[in-house]
Amino acid sequence: MNGPRLALHPAVVEMVILLAALNGAAAPLPHSASRPEDPAPTPGTAPAVRIALETIAVDRRGTWSAGSDVADVFPGSTGVLEKSLTLIGRQEKNPPREMLKMRARITPSLAPGAACRIRVEAETKRVVSGAREPAAGARPDRKTVTVTLQEGEDRLIEIYSSSLTEGRLALKVRCGPAEGAADPADLRLVDFSLAIARAVDEQPLQALKTDSLQAMLGREATDLVSFNVPLPEGDGGARRYRREHLEVVISPTLMSGGRVQVDIRVQGELATVSAAAPSMSHPVDHRETAVLASGEARAIDLTIRSTGTEEGWTVVRYHFDLSGRF
Repeated sequence: MNGPRLALHPAVVEMVILLAALNGAAAPLPHSASRPEDPAPTPGTAPAVRIALETIAVDRRGTWSAGSDVADVFPGSTGVLEKSLTLIGRQEKNPPREMLKMRARITPSLAPGAACRIRVEAETKRVVSGAREPAAGARPDRKTVTVTLQEGEDRLIEIYSSSLTEGRLALKVRCGPAEGAADPADLRLVDFSLAIARAVDEQPLQALKTDSLQAMLGREATDLVSFNVPLPEGDGGARRYRREHLEVVISPTLMSGGRVQVDIRVQGELATVSAAAPSMSHPVDHRETAVLASGEARAIDLTIRSTGTEEGWTVVRYHFDLSGRF
């Protein structure tokens, strides 16, 4: 992947950019639906697509650019764009400030007679100052859009609109063939199988899913686990649930002597969300390195504990079985 090309607006100082080509069957963001017309070629079997993105914001300052980024992504693989920025309300006195963390998953595919088809799955989280927020906090705003582009064509995709600041966030996208991209036949790929199970409190483990992922050396494959689990009512009969959102990032870094070295990271959070109280978050950030022979499995166990029985749950255990073939 080529390095990002970044042009910052002078007023923005909170910018964080991460644009990485992730080679794998990455799961969609929660509540997104697959479009039947989107082809799903096997990652690495077609030439890479060069994707150019510009993040456009509109707020009290007018319309401004929050950065431009370029990456080469294989059809069927996923690139991830992350940014943090602030929108300012249009009010003359004490305008609210909306701090946003945007994460967009960009998946190109081939389309007959077009440069490419791009699927954008965006999730925007916000923290507002100068305005009243619900007790449970603002839920992430999610949007999924698929566009078909001709070569040289730009398309503006709105991914977030705020009723508090009247601000908006959009991505301007363009795609074309990647210049000088590696021949997929020359890439050293690893086929991963990831089985995920979960247990709550004293209950036995229950299988959630098994996914197939693919990554080449030096790149990443990701898988998402996202659930909203109902909990017993809280004080006063308030409804509540446990929000589980974990991302498994797998990166093969070295292949030697019939073995592959893999960096593994599980990140995200479990949170108790209530209609009558602030959310209680339990962050997860687990990292380890495994050395695997082809077909060999590695087990990873994570235990996440609540602050106590008052949250309606005590312990959640996750069990991951990872194996690779190469």
